[in-house]
Parts: sequence; C-alpha cells; structure tokens
Amino acid sequence: MTWQTYIDDHLVPAGFMYAAIVGHDASTWANTKDFQVLDAETKILVSLLTGEKSFDEISTTGFHVAGQKYTMTRYEIDDDDGGAAFLQGRCKEEGKSAQGVIIMCTAQSLIVGVHDPKYSNGASFGKANTDIGRVADYIMEAGC
Repeated sequence: MTWQTYIDDHLVPAGFMYAAIVGHDASTWANTKDFQVLDAETKILVSLLTGEKSFDEISTTGFHVAGQKYTMTRYEIDDDDGGAAFLQGRCKEEGKSAQGVIIMCTAQSLIVGVHDPKYSNGASFGKANTDIGRVADYIMEAGC
C-alpha cells in the first residue's frame, strides 16, 4: 500500500503546505518534497502522544517538527470517541506566526501537517484539522 496518495490527494489539497506520514520507528512512509520529520523529533512526539511522557515537558519550551520550533497550543491523548491522539502548535518565528502544525498519532504512525494561510488556497486551519483527522481515521481503520 502506498501512503503517498494520502499526502498528494488529501492533505495538500486540504491546505497543508507540508505533510508527512512517519512510522513510530521514524521511518518515512510518505511526505511532501523537502519535508522530513527528524528521527529525534519523531521519538519525542510518539512518546508524548502515546502517554509515555507528559506534555508538561514541552509546555514552556515548545517542540520541533522538521527542524522548525512550535509552541504547543492544544493536545489530546484520551479521546472518548476513540479518535487519534493529537498535538497542535503555532510557529513563533518572525514572519511565520500564522503557520500551524497538526500531528495525529495512530497505532503505528504519525500524520503531520503544516498549515499556512498563505499557501492553503483559502482552507482554514479548522478545515485542515478536520481533513487530517479523516486521514488518521482511515489509517487507524487499516490497523496502522
């Protein structure tokens, strides 16, 4: 099964300028060109989203995705409806403050999307969040 279709046909049209699907082992399943979630970042994100580490560890320091630093804005690991655990953040770098990241965690993967209104063809962060959730739901239904 190729996961690249989910990046190209679902996440990019949903308004993500960058997106990736990476395994919990940090292997890249699919990604947009020039977007690579680093191994160390993956390990930290997986440990947070699986409940191994507390979000207190990044609440003041932030977290990194593909080398870019983000401030945590929202997270949930225990969804009563069985949805994917997720983490959202906002870039604080000068000139990129509108850029946000959404990371969703399935049994075997992280789905990562970076949204920036300048590159989203009018898609809001909320719509992008809904669309990445649909991809996460599909991957979870596939047992991945």
